[in-house]
Amino acid sequence: MKQVLKAIAVSSLLLSGGSALAQNANPYGWESVPEKSGQIVMKIGHSVNMEWSSHTATLKRFAELVSIYTNNEIRPELFPGAQLGGEREMVQQARQGALQVTLPATNNLAALAPSLNVFILPYLATSTEQVNYLQDELTPYLVPRVIKEAGVRIVGWENSGWRAFFYKSDKAIEKPADLADLKMRVPPNPIMIASYEAWGGNPTPIAWSELYSALQQGVVEGGDNPVTDVIGMKFNEVINRMTTFHYTILTHPIVVSERWFQGLSEEHQAAILRSGKEATDYIRWWQPLDEAAWWEKAREAGVEITAIEDESEWIEKARAIWPDYYDAIGTDGEAVVNKALEVLATYPGDK
Repeated sequence: MKQVLKAIAVSSLLLSGGSALAQNANPYGWESVPEKSGQIVMKIGHSVNMEWSSHTATLKRFAELVSIYTNNEIRPELFPGAQLGGEREMVQQARQGALQVTLPATNNLAALAPSLNVFILPYLATSTEQVNYLQDELTPYLVPRVIKEAGVRIVGWENSGWRAFFYKSDKAIEKPADLADLKMRVPPNPIMIASYEAWGGNPTPIAWSELYSALQQGVVEGGDNPVTDVIGMKFNEVINRMTTFHYTILTHPIVVSERWFQGLSEEHQAAILRSGKEATDYIRWWQPLDEAAWWEKAREAGVEITAIEDESEWIEKARAIWPDYYDAIGTDGEAVVNKALEVLATYPGDK
């Protein structure tokens, strides 16, 4: 039993980038396994530079699995912290084959692959289990579309958790009318902006990198993001409240350059696809456990947390915008939405 526990502990350190392993305690971890002749380099770029993020956990797991399943014939190299550019830039690099793997936010990839805007529709799904089911069942339908639109192939998914309102205010957000007096930051996605407008809010598109100073200076009073981002980025220093609801989950597809993928052997392609599926399964187990700890950190930091118990008004107003944004999902956007609804109708948890 002690040997099993020790093995689990070593594995956990490897996945988290533990400092002991980084100092060659395990010289044959995937990051330090010796190079060999004929290796294929797989560059992985993403925008986050925090070891605590689910982005990092997902990509490290994916990289490790690719290394294992190809017997070190593909060598992953991680480039975090936007070293290779912004998320849209990295997708363009992947289209060209200069970058092999990246993990953009779905709303950012949707700027290049409009079909993915179907996942941005507010209240399309209302539980984590529904979102996971929709990703699993709808992605095969979307893969050829996304390849045509953006030149990348979706091989897996990372879910960062439900977006929650975070803000500085004397009163809690509980109903849509409560947004009227708050300037809220949103990503530059038309459907997300329209959702706030449908609720009577004041959406203000601001780059993520500029958000802390915007909150500090009062340019905006809040925004919405998973708790891991809010507390991990120390927004609790400039906000005092959070409100939970279920209008959309922040998701990031694991995408692979289609040009690069088609140049691989069938065995290596199979390894990439298997690694993407297993990395998805892993983060779906890991993320909720991690998120619970971040909510506890939020409470310890003095953030007052409110849960919207009845979301019916939010749902009614948000879903009313759907027909106005079918075109944002592509030339046959309504068909894509109907396909998603067909999938959700078969979700076994609702039977």
